[in-house]
Amino acid sequence: MYVLVGAILTLLGVVGVRYAPRIVAVQRERGMAPLEGEEIGDDERIQVTRGIAVLLTIVGFVLIVYGVGIV
Repeated sequence: MYVLVGAILTLLGVVGVRYAPRIVAVQRERGMAPLEGEEIGDDERIQVTRGIAVLLTIVGFVLIVYGVGIV
C-alpha cells in the first residue's frame, strides 16, 4: 500500500515540477490568481508550485522506500 501511494505522489510531484509554468498560467486564466493589488508575481508562484511538487516527490520516494522495506 505504501509503495502505491508513494508511486502516485512521486508521479504527481515530477509532473508538477515539469508543468509548473502551465499550472500557474491555467490558474491565471481561470481567475484563481491572487488579487491584482498583491505583489506576488508569476515567477514566485511558479517557484512555490515547483517547491510543493518537489516536496511531494520526496514524500513519495520515502513512502516507496518504506514500503519496500529498506528503512
